Order: sequence, then structure tokens, then C-alpha cells
Amino acid sequence: MHQAIKTMARPIRSLLPASTWDIVLDFITYVANHIACNIPSHHFRLFFYRKIMRWKIGNQSHIHERLKFHGVPGGGVTIGNNVSIGQDAFIGGPGYSGGDLTIGNNVSIAMQAFIVTGGHKTGTQENFDLCMRSVTIEDHVVIFARASIIACNIGRGAVIMPGAVVVKDVEPFTIMGGVPAKPIGMREPQQDPNYLINWCWRFH
Repeated sequence: MHQAIKTMARPIRSLLPASTWDIVLDFITYVANHIACNIPSHHFRLFFYRKIMRWKIGNQSHIHERLKFHGVPGGGVTIGNNVSIGQDAFIGGPGYSGGDLTIGNNVSIAMQAFIVTGGHKTGTQENFDLCMRSVTIEDHVVIFARASIIACNIGRGAVIMPGAVVVKDVEPFTIMGGVPAKPIGMREPQQDPNYLINWCWRFH
């Protein structure tokens, strides 16, 4: 189990059988995916993700409704300032050992984006074991609707086009498109944009 969870929860966990603690974590995940994510209040959702899920979330960042999470509650997610995550996005993997997700500042992630920090080994003799890696999405990245980021890093200022499936690390300011995603251009000029992602849909 993720070390951050052990540190945070040791006083409580020491009072519970292991099987009961697993039920507690499953219940938190259920609340995150079926109750908290549907509350039409950014303030409530941020409170839940920060205090209950133990995610680190910066200032002026917003997570819109119906974000789905699959992992282990209790940490593993760091989100910078001025980040917008659209409706019906999916984050999978954080909380498992080696599967942390870090999102930088001024990152725009559109609706139904799919981000996972690992998967399963598929060799016939590998017992379908988890295969995780830490994923970093750097500052000023744009991830358009229904794009998928599969256990890879996205460099500063890169753009992921709608529906792209990214399975390899992306260089800074590169525009990626297709399945699997390939470079289709460069974002010019190759310097940080001068805008801030400081908006959100109300009641979403």
C-alpha cells in the first residue's frame, strides 16, 4: 500500500483488521465516484479531494463534476495552480506503489480525458501483476476531449489533440494526435503562454 496512506492513517488503521481497513478505502472510493463528484459545488469537491482523498491541489484549480477515480485513496495526486479538469474525466492508478500523478500549473484537461499511471503485466507467466510508474503532466499542457494518457509523461506546453491515445513520453511544446499518438506539429513560439487557466463552469 502507498506509504503516504500508511503514514496518514496509522493511528486509525492500527485499530482495525486489515480486511476492515480495505473496506474503509473501498467506501471512500465509492463516495468519491458516486456522491462527492456529483455535488454541484467546486468548493465542496475540492474540500473532499484535499481532506478526504489527501490530494495536494493548488490555488485557483477546479475539478468539474463526475471525475472518476480508480486507485487507493490517501494521496498520490498533486495538482498545481490554475488547473482545470473537465467533466467526466478519469484518473486511475494513484495510491498504488509507484503510481503517483503530478499535474503542473496552468494545465487544461478537457472533458472525458483518460489518465492512468499504469496497468497490468500481460505476459502469460506474470500473474496479471500491476505495472505502475509515476506520471508528470508539466506546466501549460493542453489535453483536449477524450484524449488518453497511458503511463507516460507530458512535457511542458505540449498539446494532446482530441481522441489521441498517448503511450510514450511527449517532448515539450509538441502537438500530438492519432492512435497511437504521434507528433503532428509544434506549438509556437516554444515558450510559456501568457494566459492563466483561471475559470470554471459554475454548478458543474
